[in-house]
Amino acid sequence: MKRRFVVVAAAAACAAAVLGSARAASVYGYSAAGEWFSPGEAYSGPYDHACGPWVSNHFSKAEGAWGLITFIDPNGNWRRTKQGGGWLRDYLSAGESSGWRKKPHCKNNAWVPYQGGCFGMRESFSNCV
Repeated sequence: MKRRFVVVAAAAACAAAVLGSARAASVYGYSAAGEWFSPGEAYSGPYDHACGPWVSNHFSKAEGAWGLITFIDPNGNWRRTKQGGGWLRDYLSAGESSGWRKKPHCKNNAWVPYQGGCFGMRESFSNCV
């Protein structure tokens, strides 16, 4: 019985190591850091794909700067839109991120210009072709 437990534990550790090394997230900026956003100005990243899905979207700006972030699908539909001042962020789990193509989007919703930066995290799967 003890030997069976050791074998199962070793197999689980190997599987976790393989699965853990098969994916890693990288940060991608889709606007320049410190970019000046005119009223209504927006930026979008590229669409993702199965080997590199977007898993987060961020808009870093001052607390009083009103803006939004969203993900846009290829049909132009906005999903998971958030508005507000300060740093906006949205995180997708692996399950939430898979199964649909999307690109991150950020926009100045204020009547005044301000500085900010938009970026997101993309998973990259090393065993993907």
